Amino acid sequence: MKIFLLASLILVLSACASYPDNVSVVEGTELTSFGDVTKSESTLTGKTVRWSGIIAKVSNEKTVTKLDVLYYPASRNGRPKTTDDPLGRFRVVIEGFIDPAIYKQGKAITALGQLKTSETAKIGEYEYEYPTLISKNIHLWEPLVIQPQVQFNYGWYGYNPRWHWRGGVRHVYVIGQGQTKKPTGQAKPKLSH
Repeated sequence: MKIFLLASLILVLSACASYPDNVSVVEGTELTSFGDVTKSESTLTGKTVRWSGIIAKVSNEKTVTKLDVLYYPASRNGRPKTTDDPLGRFRVVIEGFIDPAIYKQGKAITALGQLKTSETAKIGEYEYEYPTLISKNIHLWEPLVIQPQVQFNYGWYGYNPRWHWRGGVRHVYVIGQGQTKKPTGQAKPKLSH
């Protein structure tokens, strides 16, 4: 029984997804959530945060680079979950130069750092107050690639088609990137002589 419990625990722990190494923290580290910062900032300066989002703007200044980021909650591995609307914006301040051709608008990031006093900047004519963090590390996520699947459809022959198969035309469907394409061609069955 002990061996079974130990094996189950190892299996559960190995199945847990973890953040990339450059933005992971020691277990037990207290992280401040995005929602906490928008409520009361004054007591949170210097606290550790790890937030994910999509880059909205990159500004290279003389000694720092500032990334304005649309905040999305993180999935279990840290990648921003962009299926819903963003919950706000935050700013990441990085010492030195960050190439805007690499860290460009629309790319997904996860940032680890310490909170500092919020910064205010205009979005159009609107004055927006950005919760701001001094970056310790940033993870730039590779674009998600949805692998296309090939599906063969032999038509409708009842609930158990293999019992009723008498030949016919096979349609090839390619499924991927949220869309199913209509049959692009037919694969004709081989005739045996």
